[in-house]
Amino acid sequence: MSYLKKYQWELVPKNLPIVRRNCPKCNEKVRYINSEKFRVNANKNSIDIWLIYQCEKCKSTWNMAIYERIKPYDINKYEYEKFLSNDKELAREYAFDLSIYNKNKAEVILEGVNYKLIQKKLEAYYKNENELVIEIVCNDLIELRVDKLLSDTLGISRNKIKNMNKKGVIFIKDNKNSLNMKVRDRMEIHVLNVVENIGILETII
Repeated sequence: MSYLKKYQWELVPKNLPIVRRNCPKCNEKVRYINSEKFRVNANKNSIDIWLIYQCEKCKSTWNMAIYERIKPYDINKYEYEKFLSNDKELAREYAFDLSIYNKNKAEVILEGVNYKLIQKKLEAYYKNENELVIEIVCNDLIELRVDKLLSDTLGISRNKIKNMNKKGVIFIKDNKNSLNMKVRDRMEIHVLNVVENIGILETII
């Protein structure tokens, strides 16, 4: 077994996705911003909970349903307290839950989500020599292509990244021919065979 140079790149969103929908007041399709606040309404023996969005232009609100007509005993007590206190982490969690948007038939826009990259150097052993591996950790939905991530982070043009992919120097594990796929959690990006390129990348990293 040979020593493997391995890095972990954790992608953490710096802002939340927006929703695009028709605003009755503006009379056009506009961007709705996540207010990071919930609305909780108790109606007899059932509860409704919404995540509140605001029109970017006129500030009118739209409520995205989280729970509808749910029995109080069916909601986790700890989570319910978070709804009542407008917990920002919980609002963020639902902001990246694609199933909620689908349930509400809402058009979510992920392209404007920016991220910060937290890097860790890991130690591991592997069978291939002269190899560098980048493991992606991404717990939230991010609309970001692998070639753009590498270009932005390493300061190398996307054309050069693509050429390195064609030469077999950079590739995604189990998908060697495509760097234009979206970044996903636990994805592994490999750099191998060409020692000089590994040295260059390590200098940049």
